[in-house]
Amino acid sequence: MREETEKTIEAAKGLLQDLVVVVSLVRTLTDSFGSASDLYRKLKRKAGAKDSDDEDDRSHIQIPSRRRRRDSMFGSGKSKGDYSDSEEELIFTSSSQIRAEYERGYRKLGEPFARGDVTTHTQLQSQIIKLQQTVLNIQQDLLLSTYLAPSSSHSHLVRLIQATRTTRAASIASLNMQYQRMLPPLPSPLPPRGPDPPLKVPGAFPQPDHPRPPSRPPLRHKKRMSSSSSSSSNESEEKVVKILPVPGPKPKPIPPPQAPPPSSRYSTRLFCIYAKDLQLSPRLHLANAYKPGGNGKCPFCRTHITIQPGKAWEIVVDGCSRKVGQGFVEIASRTFRIRNRFIVKCHRDTGGFACVLCARFKESDTVCRGIESLMDHLWREHTSEELERDVDIVEISKDAC
Repeated sequence: MREETEKTIEAAKGLLQDLVVVVSLVRTLTDSFGSASDLYRKLKRKAGAKDSDDEDDRSHIQIPSRRRRRDSMFGSGKSKGDYSDSEEELIFTSSSQIRAEYERGYRKLGEPFARGDVTTHTQLQSQIIKLQQTVLNIQQDLLLSTYLAPSSSHSHLVRLIQATRTTRAASIASLNMQYQRMLPPLPSPLPPRGPDPPLKVPGAFPQPDHPRPPSRPPLRHKKRMSSSSSSSSNESEEKVVKILPVPGPKPKPIPPPQAPPPSSRYSTRLFCIYAKDLQLSPRLHLANAYKPGGNGKCPFCRTHITIQPGKAWEIVVDGCSRKVGQGFVEIASRTFRIRNRFIVKCHRDTGGFACVLCARFKESDTVCRGIESLMDHLWREHTSEELERDVDIVEISKDAC
């Protein structure tokens, strides 16, 4: 048995060196499965003989049974129904399953599948070497051992079954992967076909790259008119009459935009907002516009006030009265200086001035056009007691009463 196995291995090596194609590798693989089947029968016979010799202590070597299932990896080529994964079916049907997988690819792809590729060659060679090495090692153990214990037979059977199962599954998977690699790719969808190029006729005018859209014919109104002739009477003929639009009235010219009237938002207010702030805040200084080099315009209403920085108005009003000899009465005079701050806090946003003292002490307000009229109003209408009550009016001299 050993000599037959060695001859098979040598023949397989020579065949692999001469012509390495898938069909030859499959043939070598089926021969290796045949050697494994012969070795399996031999091991089963030896195990049965040992059991019959030992009648006193008879024990059966039982291989653990496995649950029957369908070999779902490749089911083609099975003519005797579904095989289970038991040890007998595994050993005796491996060759037929390998051949069935090869025939499936060969019928579909032909000679390219029979030649195969380098990946399949390497994988099948590796599986052949592993299976034959396992068979050879078991053969050597059988030849060198004079007594084969039941446990030894059991271990040899397990090794042989595992090697056969691994080789069968890996070989079928290798052939299937080669089949998937060699399938022609699916045709890609064709791109949408564009418009056909225009035919070029010799001697014709070249067509533009961007043709113009067809222009619409002008709309024409047909008017039926009747005419008489010498050859035929009461016949009507159609004449094309172009109707022109009736000219309408000329549009009126758009008047130029007029400037809006001056705003009167402050017309009902007596004092400017800035003047009111000066009245309510005695410590608020005048703006820079009223200092030397300023333009003299109010920072709020932009009204110009003609004042001179560093200058002031002076008015002399009557003070207390005293009696002198022979029934005469002498009235003492008081001199007041009117600061520029008083003039600014009296101005209005619409122009002119309003008296601050009248707004405080009188029942009616007084409006003046200019600074001179405001000073005259203070001199005539207000007493010295009213003047001295304003912070921007300073008394500079007073006669003794």
